[in-house]
Amino acid sequence: MPARYADYLPAGPTNLPHFPPPPPDSPPNRLINDLPNHQPILIPYQTPPDSLGLFRIYAEKPTLIPTANEGLDAIADAPTFETWGNSQLSQSQIVPGLPSQEIRLEDIFSPFSSLTAGLLMCWQYSGANSKSSAEMKRLTRDFLDDDEYRREDMRIFDDVREKRLMKEYLKDRSNPFRVENGWRSSSVKIRLPKEKVKFASEEDAPELEITGVHHRSLTDIITSVFEDTIVSTFHLTPFHQQWKTSDDRTIKVYSEAYSSPAFLEAHEEINSLPRDPGDNLERVVASLMMWSDGTHLANFGDASLWPFYLCFGNQSKYTRGKPTASACHHVAYIPNVCSISFVFY
Repeated sequence: MPARYADYLPAGPTNLPHFPPPPPDSPPNRLINDLPNHQPILIPYQTPPDSLGLFRIYAEKPTLIPTANEGLDAIADAPTFETWGNSQLSQSQIVPGLPSQEIRLEDIFSPFSSLTAGLLMCWQYSGANSKSSAEMKRLTRDFLDDDEYRREDMRIFDDVREKRLMKEYLKDRSNPFRVENGWRSSSVKIRLPKEKVKFASEEDAPELEITGVHHRSLTDIITSVFEDTIVSTFHLTPFHQQWKTSDDRTIKVYSEAYSSPAFLEAHEEINSLPRDPGDNLERVVASLMMWSDGTHLANFGDASLWPFYLCFGNQSKYTRGKPTASACHHVAYIPNVCSISFVFY
């Protein structure tokens, strides 16, 4: 194959050797001095340069270095990519980051009249908004070829009925998807300006209460994500990334949030806090990246929502930019008070 046709990803970091189990009275990657507050000392750790001359300097020896991506389809979406994987539906494929441990795999299709109906409704509400040829292949490969799919159930399938069953199921407080495990509804009070009127203070301005602000708990989102298997791809220990050139020069490389100075400072800050006796737990930073913008709900008309999203800076930017990675987590939906657009800083 000519070199100009070779698509490849930059080589990942050199894998660390297997870590031996640490002594029970010592944290795995730190030295604890004899000060009364048990403040840890971070020992830097450097990886060897990879094939492109990139290497990392960690603040301490990491307990995990995520495995490098092995192909372009791992970080990008395109209908021309040849994808491999299990055709059977898994819990993480349907509902990533489940909000409660009560939700089991068999609960996912509980609202529907049959497993076949649940598979078809899952296909309809996932993937692309307009079903392309790639989506049709996904239907035949991942849904119609599933062991739970029954041809006899298709004879009585009615999408209107299945939507009604979903709505009735969510109203039942005994289901594991109840509101306590996910979304909440609150009200927000804001002060309003008044034309040609000057107030002595902001408290004297008229107040408007906005109801119907749907939101989720940030703590619940962080907990569910870090309990998910996806955390094995997160970078929990920040690092300086540098490039060693052919003429032995060293150049700093800025690429990801987990290699930024802010992430390194936050990591050093939480690890400099005093520890209780016997506290050998690893301390990591959960980097929260917030984003919000108005979203149109239809190709025609002015129906819209203002969602609020959360991404994790511990995850690679290539994964966060991949739509099918489900890397954006819904935090809130802001109701439209009027036609005025609000800008968040």
